Amino acid sequence: MNRTALSATDFSADARQAAERAALLCAAGAMAGSTLLHVMQASWLDSVRRLVKLPAEAEAAMLAEATAKLGHWASEIGARTGFVPQTGVRIGSVVDTLLREAEEHELLALGARGRHPLRDFALGTTAEHLLRRTRKPLLVVRRPAASGYRRVLVALDFSPHSRTALEWAVRLGPLAEVHALHVFEMPFEGMMHYSGVDTALVEQYRREAHAEATGEMRRFIADLAIDKRRLHTEIAGGEHIPSALQERALALDADLVVVGKHGKSIAEQLLLGSVTLHLLAQCPCDVLVAQ
Repeated sequence: MNRTALSATDFSADARQAAERAALLCAAGAMAGSTLLHVMQASWLDSVRRLVKLPAEAEAAMLAEATAKLGHWASEIGARTGFVPQTGVRIGSVVDTLLREAEEHELLALGARGRHPLRDFALGTTAEHLLRRTRKPLLVVRRPAASGYRRVLVALDFSPHSRTALEWAVRLGPLAEVHALHVFEMPFEGMMHYSGVDTALVEQYRREAHAEATGEMRRFIADLAIDKRRLHTEIAGGEHIPSALQERALALDADLVVVGKHGKSIAEQLLLGSVTLHLLAQCPCDVLVAQ
């Protein structure tokens, strides 16, 4: 498989950040190459043709303009990051085209919001549509790409998904502190307090859950072929995992959070998992959904 990234752009500021992040990853050696792709929505072109009888020359001119603009972006990105991405323009459905083009790449990078954030909110973001259908890791970029990642937080549940997530965290942050966090759920803690269960018993429940999670973390990390000197492991308890992850990301000032794509059943695939959706919507930094 090509160790390359595909960065989708609609010429928005967020898309520019995603393109620059992909280029920085290439400059750091985490990726071998990057392609900057703009998709002209086929349905929009069809509407224009129907309403104003768009001549072929005008359509060709729009394609040429988009190609030239992409080339200008690539030059500027190269000057900022030290790596010049390749470029391409396609006509078609944005999501379908990105899915097809992504098959030739290892990683897909998107801006957190496009040119029409209100429309994205109403219809579901491009990132969410892609996540439901792609088999590729998806990097959603929210922060300006000023430098390499410094602090990476990766969520672990000790599944094969989280093993992949940790491997990507180490790879995309080659010089970063990598914090591996497992949040163990305590679904009955609130009920125990509410029911008047003795506080000492509740604390014992928490200690035993923490000890069990600590043992699982130790066994999980021992089997991984990574440089463990860069790895900081953390165990936390909570009733709402997405909130715990977000709070830890803020406390660390993490610039990347990595999660594995969850979901084995059709229903779970449609929902994507509450952790992933919550982070995509609320996390203040970049989010990589690994798979």
